[in-house]
Amino acid sequence: MSSRLLYPLWLLSILLVTLGSLLPATSPVMHAIGRLPVGAKALHFCAYAWLALLALLAIKNRSLAVMAALAIVLLGVALEFGQKLVPGRGFEVRDMFINGAGVLTGIAIGMLSRRMVPVIGA
Repeated sequence: MSSRLLYPLWLLSILLVTLGSLLPATSPVMHAIGRLPVGAKALHFCAYAWLALLALLAIKNRSLAVMAALAIVLLGVALEFGQKLVPGRGFEVRDMFINGAGVLTGIAIGMLSRRMVPVIGA
């Protein structure tokens, strides 16, 4: 997949994580997510690993890609504080750490994949 497709996919993923994080607990989407056979913490971890990995794959400049991926940690912190304002949602410091661990994992996977496969479109 070319970086021309990965970059919009990354932005769309950021939008979806943001919207999902700020939906009220009573929304149909949150009810559907609650029925998934995976825990909320695992979803946090995977979502943030995905966002960081996509940053590493979509952005050609490695330093910029790592900085963009690390900025996802700030997004996670901001969204966690934003959940204080959303009905039925709560603020959890533990989620911030899980999000950060996901970002670090995504960066590690992205760095390994950049070494194994040349950067797309470079």
